[in-house]
Amino acid sequence: MYIFIFDFLFILILTFTLMISKLVEARSEETGEHVNRVSEIAKFLAQLSGHSSRDVKLIHGAAALHDIGKVGIPDYILNKPAKLDDKEFAIMKEHTLIGFELLRNSSLKIFQTGAVIALEHHERWDGTGYPYGLEGEQITLESRIVQIADVFEALTQDRCYRPAWPLEKAIEYMNDMKGKQFDPWLIELFNKHLREFVQIVQDKQDEEAN
Repeated sequence: MYIFIFDFLFILILTFTLMISKLVEARSEETGEHVNRVSEIAKFLAQLSGHSSRDVKLIHGAAALHDIGKVGIPDYILNKPAKLDDKEFAIMKEHTLIGFELLRNSSLKIFQTGAVIALEHHERWDGTGYPYGLEGEQITLESRIVQIADVFEALTQDRCYRPAWPLEKAIEYMNDMKGKQFDPWLIELFNKHLREFVQIVQDKQDEEAN
């Protein structure tokens, strides 16, 4: 009975979380389904990395909140059809801090996890990311998972500033960034199950087209 109630409440919270995230993404001209694809990729990678079924659900939902801080970024920056200049990029980087501040005081675990993911998903394994230059395992595993999901999804989709990369080029980039941008262990898992990750992206694209 307790498990049923927990699952029911979690589904309600997850639905609400996805709705919030889609509202934020709707401001961007590039895609409204970005959060769905990132969440599904992160869910599978969380399963592969040995998380419990409950934590996999948590990461699945919290991953949808990774870019919620973009609600505080001006439209002219979000939808600029060219590379951001240094000043614009500095403003864009603030979405990590904004997202963290929006979520961090919640008593709900999904929002607490989402706050950390929002803050850390642009940190890099080699310490050259933002906002704090964390490196290696200083970055939470959940954030390292979502970062891989976020980047792989972004590379394989059209963006306002560039067309989607060919799949082979996207995969090559993911591997080039092993030990630099990405956790080497997670990239090994990504490579071992590459076909499934590609299928997740393609399945979500098919759903959107129908």
